[in-house]
Amino acid sequence: MDFSSGKYNTILLRSVIMIIIILISFYIMKIKLVTSINVIISKNQNIAKSQNISLGQNISSEQKMACIVYIQDKLGRFGNRMFLIASAYGLARLHSCHLYVELEIINELKSVFILDLSPVLISSSTFNSLTRSSSKSMNRISQSVVCDYITTLTRPNAIPSGTIFELIGYWQSYLHFAKYDEELRQRIFVASQSILGKVSNFFIEFYQRQLDYRPQFLLENHQSFKKQLSQLNSTTWIGIHVRRSDFIPIHYSSDDAYLFDAIKYYTERYSNAHFIVASDDKSYCKKLFRNRSNIFLTPQTFSVGDDLVILSLCQHSIITGGTFGWWTGYLAGGEVIHDKIYPSGCSRREYYYPPWFLIDGNVRAHKNTEYIL
Repeated sequence: MDFSSGKYNTILLRSVIMIIIILISFYIMKIKLVTSINVIISKNQNIAKSQNISLGQNISSEQKMACIVYIQDKLGRFGNRMFLIASAYGLARLHSCHLYVELEIINELKSVFILDLSPVLISSSTFNSLTRSSSKSMNRISQSVVCDYITTLTRPNAIPSGTIFELIGYWQSYLHFAKYDEELRQRIFVASQSILGKVSNFFIEFYQRQLDYRPQFLLENHQSFKKQLSQLNSTTWIGIHVRRSDFIPIHYSSDDAYLFDAIKYYTERYSNAHFIVASDDKSYCKKLFRNRSNIFLTPQTFSVGDDLVILSLCQHSIITGGTFGWWTGYLAGGEVIHDKIYPSGCSRREYYYPPWFLIDGNVRAHKNTEYIL
């Protein structure tokens, strides 16, 4: 036997085994290192999530001078606030600005809507950080608008970096937010679950009373509920908003002939037309429509928000003057008949009335004037 050859083979075998052990150890250490890094990243992501921020989106010193569209004014009523929010959102999106709205206004609208302004909305703490921690103070600009469309705001850098642009007044031109219509309808002015549940009972009771049929609605969201209503072929719902109390003294209130002409239009157009009436003068409407079996008033228990949501769920609309009625027609979609007696307050008719608002004849531009659009 050749013992020297056997000894060499033994040494070679031991060397190979040693190399394999070293490689295995290195591989195990690599796995542990990667796992440790992943754990650290995971922990950081969880921390970021718990603080409602995302990694890579912390405010840098450059971002601290970004533009901010700002609302603190609270003129008018609910419909006016909706115009302010919509216009401010449209401008913030257009110019890649932050949006900051005083909490009182946010809470008022959140009592009705989901109001998901997440792409641009910042909190009070972030607003303070942006405005107070900057190396140089931000330039503050305010603009007061009733309803005209400010075309200069569509230009690039109309709201430059380092500017706080405050909206004052009413901002009642839909053209400031027309580019973001779908976002307003699908994420922002979308009814909350609680209000959807409340108004769904109105429809359930109607179908049970009129047709001895109790529909089962899935209240996932505003749009899906609206779709379910439209698929019930037994009815075409038309919303009617009648504003009277504060309009009668200033001669803005619509007369009975306008309402009945508009009802006639839809009745002839849709054989199964049914009407839902919301008004600040229910006793007047109850008397006016007492002989109409296909016209129903919203319950006394309904709030302003409930009235707005139920009208927005209709397929078509009849509205009198005011921003509340305007928004019921805008959110409902379909055809919208608007009384021309209400002055738009704009210098041009198309600033206030979208093309699908059906108006017979000219409208007054301003109150106490014969100037028409």
